[in-house]
Amino acid sequence: MLYLRNSLTNQKEEFISLNKKQVRIYTCGPTVYDFAHIGNLRSYLLADILQRTLKFNGYNVLWAMNITDVDDKTIKKALAAAPDQKPKGALAALTEKYTQTFWADLEKLNIVRPDRTPTATGTIGAMRELIGSILAADYAYIKDGSVYFNVRKYARKFKYGQLTKIDLKKMKIGTRIDLDEYDKESAQDFALWKAAKPNEPFWELGLGGQKLPGHPGWHIECSAMSKKYLGVPFDIHTGGVDLKFPHHENEIAQSAIGYHAAKLANFFLHNEHILVNGQRMAKRFHNFFTLNDLIKKGYNPLSFRYLVLQNHYSSLLNFTWESLTAAQAALDKIYTLTRDLATAKTEEASKEYGVNQQEFQTFINDDLDTPRALALLREILGRSLEPETKKGLIFEFDRVLGLGLGQVKEINIPTAITRLAEQRQQAREQKNWSQADKLRKEIKRQGYLIEDTRDGFKIKNKEKLQ
Repeated sequence: MLYLRNSLTNQKEEFISLNKKQVRIYTCGPTVYDFAHIGNLRSYLLADILQRTLKFNGYNVLWAMNITDVDDKTIKKALAAAPDQKPKGALAALTEKYTQTFWADLEKLNIVRPDRTPTATGTIGAMRELIGSILAADYAYIKDGSVYFNVRKYARKFKYGQLTKIDLKKMKIGTRIDLDEYDKESAQDFALWKAAKPNEPFWELGLGGQKLPGHPGWHIECSAMSKKYLGVPFDIHTGGVDLKFPHHENEIAQSAIGYHAAKLANFFLHNEHILVNGQRMAKRFHNFFTLNDLIKKGYNPLSFRYLVLQNHYSSLLNFTWESLTAAQAALDKIYTLTRDLATAKTEEASKEYGVNQQEFQTFINDDLDTPRALALLREILGRSLEPETKKGLIFEFDRVLGLGLGQVKEINIPTAITRLAEQRQQAREQKNWSQADKLRKEIKRQGYLIEDTRDGFKIKNKEKLQ
């Protein structure tokens, strides 16, 4: 059985799919106005581990992730970057650039590409229909060319605050907010459709006999895309903890009215923030890091994946360069031990295989407990198991962990290097330590490292340790 912590109840619950044939997941994707930072990437790693775990348990998965390619941030940056271009052209050029870098980041992190990746601009029609349904139900109103959701009216019949506690008594009747992101103390009627400002890209929305040029609000985008590509209700909605309010709360409200959905999703899963040296990540603190920043410092992108998996998704993760260095060293060791198994066949029939496979599944099915699952992987590599069994187990575990163990290949050591290593071994046996050290340095100069073990020496290629 698989158990997940459901943000709707704040309890760990047994996962039972709504449809036995398929599990449907929706992940709030990136707003493509800039590079994704490492905090953003943790959310997509959670979704990736989730869908891998579901497949590990035999489920067929349909995973959708949106691309927000129109909102206040994308419009502002696009117009500043290309003031002489037509507004829609400037917006498309900016968002295409950052969409491609986003997919490149996910590939480097070995995150499986979702099955459906709709863009906001490509789903405007569905948003128009949803806004029209909400207005027809009298839970929205038009003001100054924009369309707003009536939160107070909604709250009289439905619970506004399923994911967070909200005191609507402090809310002034008729107050509106045009920002996409705000705190729960600022809960007000939010924008479903935003009137176009001068020189902004816009789309037409026909409502109540009026033509309203503008663009969709951020929250309506995900409601429309999840319904179009998954239907409602769907099984699991994922995202960062910062999306609980207002984004996910407003998604629930919109869908309840526009789609008559008692539930938008059966489960909500939220990952915690990443801190940097104990501090919230922000550009003004000079601790805002992208995946490319890590790569420029010489880190394997999968060392960041490893670091994230070492911490449970619901716990704060404190990122430091020291912790990333330790993660890379641990991953390198796993790669080295995996490389030692390169010539072994995979074995899945032994008793040891079955017992350890079941233990791994127990860990990962306990609310995606990747820290314990990783610990078991390391333990297996250190055990005195048959190489075939060991290889079979770690490859099976990597179906979920995604560390790329299947791409680790045996290193072909040149004959000349092997000869030097043998000469060094003879020097050691003769206690000629100075000669042995001289040969070790020569081996290193040629790009190889030598490790002495109880069973003899091992040669490693420095360039292929990562």
